[in-house]
Amino acid sequence: MRACWLLLIGVVAIAGSTSCQKRPVGYAEARTVVNRRCIECHSEKPANRAFPIAPQGVMLDTALQMKQYARRIEATAAVERTMPLANMSGMTDEERSILGRWVETGAKVP
Repeated sequence: MRACWLLLIGVVAIAGSTSCQKRPVGYAEARTVVNRRCIECHSEKPANRAFPIAPQGVMLDTALQMKQYARRIEATAAVERTMPLANMSGMTDEERSILGRWVETGAKVP
């Protein structure tokens, strides 16, 4: 019986130490993900030939544009996972998490 309690206490301690405390994400880290996975389409001058103009007019070239579209980035990349379109740029789960945490922590820009 004592072993069961010790096991339970250990599980609770581990769960408590890794609770929903998520590492904050700064602009530079979010910018890196956007540059790697989003900017080829969502730019004033998209590099992706499939999009001669930025889809839905969403351009992410500047820090202020990223801030302007922060909630949309969170919704489409981190929550709904509909962007990038068909995940053509290969965004990873970790990159989605980075963008989501950047928005959750205030989408701060320099």
